[in-house]
Amino acid sequence: MGDQRQYTRMKGDSANCILMELDGSSYRALLENISIGGAFIKVSEGIQNGLQVGDECTFTLCSDSNGCTSRHFCRVVRHDAANMGIQFITNRDQ
Repeated sequence: MGDQRQYTRMKGDSANCILMELDGSSYRALLENISIGGAFIKVSEGIQNGLQVGDECTFTLCSDSNGCTSRHFCRVVRHDAANMGIQFITNRDQ
């Protein structure tokens, strides 16, 4: 079975990012790859007790020079001990 992804992925070069639950809890992570539809990230310790598959959150991409500027609403679609897949959503009523 081949790769069935809808969008082309680009390397994230382990850029810093932040996931934030709707209650305000936040977690640092590293971006592994990103596409128009979502991202695959390496999660930091402690997130296993927080976000779970199906949860909505915000994803903020950060850079050393410009700070954290790119913010997106998303939904967790995959999760294991070290990695997480998120899907960007444009309408929180979806």
